[in-house]
Amino acid sequence: MTTLGEFIKERREAKGWSKRRLATEADISHTEVHRIEIGERQNPSAPVLSSIADALGVPQEEMLRIAGYIDDDENVPLIARVFPDLKTEKQQETVQKIVDGLARNSDLEEKDYDDLVDQMEMFLAHAKKKKNSK
Repeated sequence: MTTLGEFIKERREAKGWSKRRLATEADISHTEVHRIEIGERQNPSAPVLSSIADALGVPQEEMLRIAGYIDDDENVPLIARVFPDLKTEKQQETVQKIVDGLARNSDLEEKDYDDLVDQMEMFLAHAKKKKNSK
């Protein structure tokens, strides 16, 4: 099975692009491209993957599926599997934006991403409990 990094590298090389060119086309840093391709960055955010997919001319859904954001069998976004109480697409998008924004705008390492998801789960449980107590 091809890893996400291998898939991106193969597509980039098929276009004859350098990592820097892909980074420019996707509007991300070339360091981020490098880290994804070598497998150091295993869980890039959905917006980063979407930008890379657009730059490479790959359907976003395919890129998200390879990255594990969409389940092959169920077409269920990863965020919905992580937060099963989210009922609507709007709720899923909102939580994904919060998680991605925090991950992108802070100095988090890969292991910290799981902690961020745990914090979001606690916040959602607290908000649900608060709403039910009214």
